[in-house]
Amino acid sequence: MVEICWLGQGGFLIATEKYRILLDPYMSDCVFKKQNLARLHPFPLPLDELKPDLLLITHDHMDHFDPEAVPEILAAYPACRCAATTRAADHFRTLGVKEENITECRVGESFEASPFWITAVPAFHSDPTACGFLIEVESKRIVITGDTVFDEGLFVPELENADLLLICINGKLGNMNDVEALEYVKRTRPAAAVPMHIGLFAENTADPAEFISGCTALGINSFSMTPGKKFTL
Repeated sequence: MVEICWLGQGGFLIATEKYRILLDPYMSDCVFKKQNLARLHPFPLPLDELKPDLLLITHDHMDHFDPEAVPEILAAYPACRCAATTRAADHFRTLGVKEENITECRVGESFEASPFWITAVPAFHSDPTACGFLIEVESKRIVITGDTVFDEGLFVPELENADLLLICINGKLGNMNDVEALEYVKRTRPAAAVPMHIGLFAENTADPAEFISGCTALGINSFSMTPGKKFTL
């Protein structure tokens, strides 16, 4: 059984009984301090409930690689591995993470975090090293777009017919909008498609209703997530 918990924005906790992946957790208020964008809801889980075996980062922006929270996470969980795209991997290095504990992710390359098999997949964002991830576990395939605009380069065969697609729909600051996200769904045909990267900043969000209804019309399961509430794949 695979449990998924949305942490807000592009953050997720993806867990089996024996292994936990913490993806892009934005826990602090650093975006408000730097850009005056206030959180609409707090981070939904306390640090002592995260218990990550792997900290996985799609790109080096504050709402994905939280410069205040990452050191706290690694201090609380010193055995946690780190995996990230090139710029974010460099950021781990500046924090003193040992090289042997960092997996640098490049598009098309895969690595094992048992029982997970993780492949970096294309994304097109203002961090040129940004990527999404294909996460395979227990015969299930999860696609996480990360932050990306709509681009023909997104469409690689291995992303078709996933069990679950987690897709950005906010349509601002280098991300596709809900109409583009629905086109992505039409072309990749996942079993379920769930909108993300919404609901955290009033200045950078979108209503998921039309995306969800569009997926439903295609016969594809879709729903709104609640931060901190788990669902099972």
